[in-house]
Amino acid sequence: MNQYQIFYDLHHQAQSLLLANAWNVKSAQIIEKAGFSAIATSSGAIADSLGYKDGEQIPFDELLYIVKRIKASTGIPLTVDLERGYTNDLDVLHSHIQQMIDIGVAGINLEDNQGEDIFLEKLKSITNYLRETNQNLFINARTDVFVQKIDHPTETVISRAKLYKEAGADGLFVIGLKDTDTVRKIVSAVELPVNVVGISALSSVDELTDCGVKRISMAGILYGAGYGKIDAIVHSIKKENSLSQLY
Repeated sequence: MNQYQIFYDLHHQAQSLLLANAWNVKSAQIIEKAGFSAIATSSGAIADSLGYKDGEQIPFDELLYIVKRIKASTGIPLTVDLERGYTNDLDVLHSHIQQMIDIGVAGINLEDNQGEDIFLEKLKSITNYLRETNQNLFINARTDVFVQKIDHPTETVISRAKLYKEAGADGLFVIGLKDTDTVRKIVSAVELPVNVVGISALSSVDELTDCGVKRISMAGILYGAGYGKIDAIVHSIKKENSLSQLY
């Protein structure tokens, strides 16, 4: 069974797929060694680790290099946060998709924060390209409705989910959710496997599984937590004039 199929099947099991988000080879290897079934990347974490702001400020070639190194150094399915595709040119978008497939990536996230129409154009173009070239890639359609504070967000997400499924999306990633009631309402109304970020208010994997969530991500939270600990250690070393914090 290829890694795309393994990754696809992980979204159609009783237990939610729990994903930790990596930003470099070492973090990805730690995630794999801990027993996770797959690895996701965080665009924000990768960008920040290289001195860029989030939002496609990192050049695509630099992102591609990180993805190549992660995939070459791990053995489980990898899904990549591709933001808006790093282009508005559909031919270039196809090239980006092909480069991900050539590396061995099993899936991508694609964001709709440019608006529903532009997103659908990109999504349909990708799915048509995959069909024409007889290739597979799990497309997790990320909707930013809640963080963009669009009117009637729950209803809008449900409406977009139907359109995204018809256009060939494999999953629906809803960011900005803060309570289980809204999660349940969305899950019950859409046909795609739903992905949420495990923020503090939604941190119980069992509870989210009970809500019907099929995928739980950590986004840049793991990156922030890890470097928060490093920050505390180095400040303590400087303050105490001692290396004891390292041992």
